[in-house]
Amino acid sequence: MATVDKNANDIAAHLPEVRRAVKTQADQIATQARALLAPHRRTGDHRIEVTAGRVDALVSLVGDAALSVEFGRGASSRSGAMQGLYIISRAAGLGHH
Repeated sequence: MATVDKNANDIAAHLPEVRRAVKTQADQIATQARALLAPHRRTGDHRIEVTAGRVDALVSLVGDAALSVEFGRGASSRSGAMQGLYIISRAAGLGHH
């Protein structure tokens, strides 16, 4: 019977090839997100950032109202209702709008 080292995930995650692939995927998502954000510069001083960790990467929409830009806001908001742009969600292929 074959056994799998209980640290196999940790070992694989730290392989240079895997780390490069994760960073490459994050960069591709960021490029797509920047393209989706570009036509919406009225959203203020928002930008797309990639933060790479040791074995992971995070693509973020950064700005004063990033949550509202991404997901929208309801009519009860002082600024009124706004539909979300789903920049990160769409760039990552999560199927929103």
